[in-house]
Amino acid sequence: MEYSNTKDKGITSWSYYHLGDVEIPEICVYSIENRCQYEKTGCKRLHAKCACHWQMKYDEKWINFRLFQSRELEESFQDPAKNECSITPFDTKMLEPSSRDMFKILGVEMWEANFKLMLIMNDSHSQAYTIRRLSTHSSAISNSAKSTVFEWYFVDKNNKWTKYGDTDSTGNISLTSNVTSNEIEKHFIINGKSLFKFKNADFEYELDFSKMIQRNLKTGKEREVRRRSQKRVPELQLNKKEVEGLPSHWDPMNKSDPMTHVLLTSSQKEYAEVESLLTAEVTNAHIISINRIQSPFLWRPLKNKMEELVLKYGSEQKLNMQKLFHGTKSDIVDKICKENFDWRLHGTSTGQLYGRGTYFSNSAAYSHNYSHSDSSGSRFMMVARVLVGYTVKGDSSMTRPPTNPTTGMLYDTTVDDEINPKIFVKYDKQEYYPEYIIEYTTNLQN
Repeated sequence: MEYSNTKDKGITSWSYYHLGDVEIPEICVYSIENRCQYEKTGCKRLHAKCACHWQMKYDEKWINFRLFQSRELEESFQDPAKNECSITPFDTKMLEPSSRDMFKILGVEMWEANFKLMLIMNDSHSQAYTIRRLSTHSSAISNSAKSTVFEWYFVDKNNKWTKYGDTDSTGNISLTSNVTSNEIEKHFIINGKSLFKFKNADFEYELDFSKMIQRNLKTGKEREVRRRSQKRVPELQLNKKEVEGLPSHWDPMNKSDPMTHVLLTSSQKEYAEVESLLTAEVTNAHIISINRIQSPFLWRPLKNKMEELVLKYGSEQKLNMQKLFHGTKSDIVDKICKENFDWRLHGTSTGQLYGRGTYFSNSAAYSHNYSHSDSSGSRFMMVARVLVGYTVKGDSSMTRPPTNPTTGMLYDTTVDDEINPKIFVKYDKQEYYPEYIIEYTTNLQN
């Protein structure tokens, strides 16, 4: 996929793109639920699947942090006592294609974010980079359920951060302010350039938003003030399919059906996303159809394996789940849908240079070479959801991955190149799922 700049006409920028310049530095509230009417023509705001995302400025352009980096920054930012955050370095063995441009900038080193200066810094780099947080509208001026709630804090006599309207850590009720955090937020949004005055039983104060300080008008004592986003409580909205352990976007199925194909229409966003995976590299591909494969009996083993490895690795990010390609013949497609990929049953046309397992690729062009035309000229490309995890270079003698000295467990996947892999070899059917079938034609020869 080409991660385009939103200054190009008609391009809507998503938080998972590399470039994140937007005309209006906010999160589009409608993008969270795929309801933005301007997505196809070019929305002026950043699109994301959550209410905030962090960016850094590099070479005069705003760059989107990867999702795991943005989450780390946000989690620390929500704690008023924290003014710094360490950003987890990239793991080169688990580097997704969409992360490579950011990896070129940050490398494998640890970077520190400073929320007061809004900079990220590194001891070995003389240059610091500006960062910013994009979010949906403040709840002080928006009634949307996806708006961002901001809370205001001051540091009290015991150096504890106290939210305005609450009693501070001394327990002295007379020092409780007569304004709430929400009232301060409303003034900040509407008229943040002016001073905001309030009082408690003993003193009068003013808030200087330009300096982010609270000043006692009688004693002159100044205290630091912080505006932080409220920690959002996860919403429990599990539908029946999610309770049963199935993806929420699947169409309803009869319990008697072990597997079904759902034909996607070209008007669906899901169709466009899958189509772009192929046509980004196979530019002369003409899509005939895209089908979603719904097989509860193949999906649940993958989900169980994911939950098992999250417990072992301690992080969902370390699963390194990717959408990979597998070109195949028309007479094998149905067997894959029913049985999953299995080179022992379906054979292999790629050899076994990197291990005796099932082969996938992150290159559509590479996998295209193995999607042989049938009698009508149609080709078939499978798009699989693959649990890549930790990788190591494979060889033809491997019947399973070797032991990873870091985790003490087997590597999850063998690859052709540890730094820039194109080929991924899997040995356990629980670690991949055939998600889509793309039927297409091209002008290329077999």
